[in-house]
Amino acid sequence: MAKKKATANSDGVLPEMLTVRMAANSYLNILRAKNPRTASDTRGRLEKHFLSKFGSNLVNSLTKTQLDAWLASMVKASDDPEAIRRSKDSANRVLSMIKACLNHAMRDPTNMIYDDSAWRLVKPFHGVSKPRDIRYTVDEVRKLIQNAPDHETANIITGCYITGARYGELAEALVGHFDCANGSLRINNGKTGSRNIVLQSSAITFFQELTKNRSPDEHIFIRSDGTRWKPSDQTRPVKEALKSAELSSEGSLYALRHTYVSMAIEGGVPLNIIAENCGTSVRMIEKTYAKILAENRRTFIERGAPSL
Repeated sequence: MAKKKATANSDGVLPEMLTVRMAANSYLNILRAKNPRTASDTRGRLEKHFLSKFGSNLVNSLTKTQLDAWLASMVKASDDPEAIRRSKDSANRVLSMIKACLNHAMRDPTNMIYDDSAWRLVKPFHGVSKPRDIRYTVDEVRKLIQNAPDHETANIITGCYITGARYGELAEALVGHFDCANGSLRINNGKTGSRNIVLQSSAITFFQELTKNRSPDEHIFIRSDGTRWKPSDQTRPVKEALKSAELSSEGSLYALRHTYVSMAIEGGVPLNIIAENCGTSVRMIEKTYAKILAENRRTFIERGAPSL
């Protein structure tokens, strides 16, 4: 029987010539059309951790042994168990991106990829996606703000605490996104979409002071040198504040988001309202904060259930 002649795929590439980088570019183009921010993050991680080593490899030549060795190489050599855990968690994230990319290539029949075992059988590290378990008291938050190295760092700490927003979301927020009359802050997140955070009165006052007499197109939160906050800019000054405040060095701005959600739950705010404000899902809150919900079950019933 005559062999069926291989035909080029939609990108004009013969199956036997499809490299990992070609597959990644095709996948990232589709991802960018759906979500530019996620595509940018995925591209950065793949370039840094995977494509630099495997980009020129043919997809059909990849082996499980190669990918297992790569995954192991992502684990940081350290005496610090937490550093090791974080590196494994990061490796799992990149592995998920790799699998998504290669599965996308496999779903195109013209690529003639019939065996996904090379990546399908590579198992992620288990038990390394540690929940954000650091939570602050009101006094600890005040102490953290007071010990910030500068006023601008104190502002970004305050903003994270009183909104429950992610650092990156607040870093992108413009003066024009604050609606004083409506008491809300619009957040534009490429991953979860745009949403309005309903602000309580003290938060409204805070943003009024922070945006007073400023142009709508200015970033609300700026650094001490007048520039906007960029990814990782917060790490060093927040670490300084934690050290000066004598709080755990494992703390972060994300812990303030965790604190916001925890306190809102305990305050009786409906989970769907918390989810809408924080740009997450009720299911995620129920899963992540199951312990808090269970511990406060009687309190919620005493406070809100009908009685005679």
